[in-house]
Amino acid sequence: MNTVRKRAGIAVTALATAMGTALVMPASAQAAPAGPDDRGLVEFSVVDTGAGIPRDHSFQLKDLTDYGIPRQTTEKLAAGEGTAAEEAPAAADAPPADRFDVVAEWKDRDGWDATMRKGWWNGGGGGFGLTKIDQKHNLSLDAVKATTMYPRPGPTGKEQIGPSTYNYRTEVLHVECSGWWIFRTCRVTEVKTVLAGIDYRKLGDGKAFGAVTAFCEGVPGRCPDWVRNAINL
Repeated sequence: MNTVRKRAGIAVTALATAMGTALVMPASAQAAPAGPDDRGLVEFSVVDTGAGIPRDHSFQLKDLTDYGIPRQTTEKLAAGEGTAAEEAPAAADAPPADRFDVVAEWKDRDGWDATMRKGWWNGGGGGFGLTKIDQKHNLSLDAVKATTMYPRPGPTGKEQIGPSTYNYRTEVLHVECSGWWIFRTCRVTEVKTVLAGIDYRKLGDGKAFGAVTAFCEGVPGRCPDWVRNAINL
């Protein structure tokens, strides 16, 4: 009996010692490792492709899969992983010889052949194509593609402004989410309209002149980075 009590006393003493050690450990050592279940604010942007992302009421982060966003992307957002920024080409003092080189071709919403040429930008108002769109207005090739492929409903979504030139408009939604992992509560906090101008006039290579410019309406100069970095571009 005494042996049992002695062993019990040793066990209690050892437990107390261990607890005391834990109590004096630094907070950083006791903290659980970061993981996908962490709470915290998540911010991202998404092009409104007409999938129905609500603008006037909240939704859960996991609901993005219902609006065409891959589950893998949703889980990366939940884990706090963002999108990588791209490097843009520099402005040129004079139009380069290769400014009319085609860098991309795609179909717009109606199956029309759209084109993006390398273009150029002089640092001011002169220029066209990807270089100007990228450098002056902080928009990417994918942003222009999305605007022409998913224009807003109605006559201003694809609007003819000249014999061969059309302006396309679509919205990019800035979203903030708070709470826990993919169950965070999300709400659209800001909306920007992207306008892309496409000239379908044929050049000597038989292809359309293509993208003249693209920018955020109502924003002088460069679009916010969150517009360029939409998760579905």
